[in-house]
Amino acid sequence: MTIRRRFLLASSLARLIQRERGALRQIEGFFPEQKDRTSWVRLEENRALLVLKTTGPDGDIEEQTEVPLAHGHALLDVCAGEVDYTRTKLRIGDRDALIDQFMRPKGLYFVSVEFRNEEEARGFDPLPWFGPEVSTEARYGIQSLALRGAEQSQDAPLTNAALTALLDTLESRFTVQSRMPVSRPSAKQASVTRAQAGPAQTNGQGVEVTLDEIEAAMMREMERTLQKGRPE
Repeated sequence: MTIRRRFLLASSLARLIQRERGALRQIEGFFPEQKDRTSWVRLEENRALLVLKTTGPDGDIEEQTEVPLAHGHALLDVCAGEVDYTRTKLRIGDRDALIDQFMRPKGLYFVSVEFRNEEEARGFDPLPWFGPEVSTEARYGIQSLALRGAEQSQDAPLTNAALTALLDTLESRFTVQSRMPVSRPSAKQASVTRAQAGPAQTNGQGVEVTLDEIEAAMMREMERTLQKGRPE
């Protein structure tokens, strides 16, 4: 059983995390809705997965089976709808947060945390850099985004307090992680590598950056964002 709490995230904070940690790109295609179950195909890195999620009295149970990559592309072609996003894992205490930046539908940014049961989920205190919670809003579910799209892009507020809290999170677990690019034998999928989304590389190896450099880059990004919101 998996319970997920999902929060909106300021786009600038999502880009900062991706720039520091890199990201993996994923495409998910969903089959038509069925009562008490959801099925979809996921393309990630160099593999394809067929996923089935069933809803029961104790929560959701998700099962996945790896299928040949060519089969995954064939299944994707007959899906009712798709989403295309990049995902970064960020360690928070004893669990991972998932940072998702959507290209399709465009302009949506989320941070999600998974739990084993309701008690764990209720006991989790969102970090100050998390935006408003949307866990119970069906329109923000990945299946809904794939099948019905997004009403509009929505960005969480960006504040100095949120920036400071995120930098504290990065500092507590700061390691530069190597990321494998996502490659696909299809024009549908472009690779996302640290060369595109993170710091410069030398001979394929990530170049370590400092928190001061990240904070300076974030402050420039934040200043541009705040200037856009100021009246002329």
